Amino acid sequence: MAAGAVAALIATSPGPSAAAPSPSGASPAETSAPPAPDRRLKELESALRKGQEEQQQIDQKARQIAREMEDLRSSMVSTARAVQEHEDSLSDLESQLADLNSLEKDKAATLELRRQQMNGVLTALERLAFRPSEALIAQPTSPADTVRSAILLRNVVPKLRESADSLRADLAALSSVRDTIARQRRKITATTAQLDSEHRRLSALYDRKQQIRQETEEQRQETARRLQTMAAEAEDLRDLLVRLEQERKRREQEAAERAAAERAAREAEKVAARAAREAEIAAAKAAREAAAAAARAEKEKRQAEIAAAKAAREAEEKAARQAREAQAKADKASREAAAAAAKAGDSPRPLQPGRPFSQAMGEMPLPARGRVTQKFGQINDSGAPSRGITIATRDGAQVVSPYEGQVVFAGPFRGYGLLLIIEHGEGYHTLLAGMARIDGNVGQHLLPGEPVGVMGQSGSAPFLYVELRRNGQPVNPLPWFTAHKTKVSG
Repeated sequence: MAAGAVAALIATSPGPSAAAPSPSGASPAETSAPPAPDRRLKELESALRKGQEEQQQIDQKARQIAREMEDLRSSMVSTARAVQEHEDSLSDLESQLADLNSLEKDKAATLELRRQQMNGVLTALERLAFRPSEALIAQPTSPADTVRSAILLRNVVPKLRESADSLRADLAALSSVRDTIARQRRKITATTAQLDSEHRRLSALYDRKQQIRQETEEQRQETARRLQTMAAEAEDLRDLLVRLEQERKRREQEAAERAAAERAAREAEKVAARAAREAEIAAAKAAREAAAAAARAEKEKRQAEIAAAKAAREAEEKAARQAREAQAKADKASREAAAAAAKAGDSPRPLQPGRPFSQAMGEMPLPARGRVTQKFGQINDSGAPSRGITIATRDGAQVVSPYEGQVVFAGPFRGYGLLLIIEHGEGYHTLLAGMARIDGNVGQHLLPGEPVGVMGQSGSAPFLYVELRRNGQPVNPLPWFTAHKTKVSG
């Protein structure tokens, strides 16, 4: 808007060659003149003020957008936490489903074995049932064997009833297991749908954040360029007017100096004598006043040194007292936090931004939900001790920042693949590798739990490599993470 106004002013201003007829019939050379610098400066200053007002409106809009960005980032943090919770639930449901499928196979095998046993016994009984009792008496066996057979048959019948009852119970249990499997599959389907919905919502939030950032930055840069151009032109005109004014004042001053020189020559002798006498008197008075001022300054200096020493002692005592009180409060808060953590069990508490990284040991969540398959110091595939931990995650699992910090590197790096490095201060850095997509930019400030990437869709469990370094040296990251739902294997 301001640039258009300046262009219009330039277009409508009369140039040096423009001519207009005068009422008196004067020539064009006598009636046309270039615009005065002061008038052009006023026009530019007016346009500049309008541009500054527009800049203020853009700054106000930028602040509103910044607040919206903060809300978006908070929403992204909560959405990422919900995605990870759904991933945990889905993993638990799949594990339970695998256990139920194994139980179903075991029960089916047991029932098949018992069915075969019952088929043999029932076949024998059916053959006996077709024989009349007289035939049993007439068969060529000893009476003792016949009696034993009768006793055996009499004892088999109750056992058969018990086996039949047990078989019915096993069939009912198998039916219940199959119903449970069906319910688990329905739960898995519903949880998967929720997970997909949260993924879509997180992607939409991320796109909205990128769009707002780009629009605001483009508008701010465009306004800044326009204001800079107008300010440069106004500064050139202002400098020209200043030089013209200085030249006018110089000429007036030269004329005044010549007139004053003539008057001064006539009065010089008279003034010189009077000035000499006054100078002697003033010098003596100044000497006396200087001595008195020196004495006062020395006295004030001694008093200031005494007051400064006293204030320093009082400040040291106050600082020591405040340090003791702060230490006592910190110890009390630490004890209360430990008691609250013990009472809360394995439920992680949300981290508060602004705390030093060294105070977050044992409170940070894992960057991704899953199972730790390789710990710090274990021998890896290359035969060297691992400098971090490896987490087996779900396909497309959400990866978040374990603590607040600033992104210092984001992109492919040697054998790491896509690598994200977050600086937390106090010499600590977190390295995350193995992601299929990185959502963080270099220079971006991250909140605790803010989403920074997504794992791949490999069909098998993807692996996230996590490294924690202090002053460039790898340290064991496991003690820094909370134990909530952390699965460690090996």
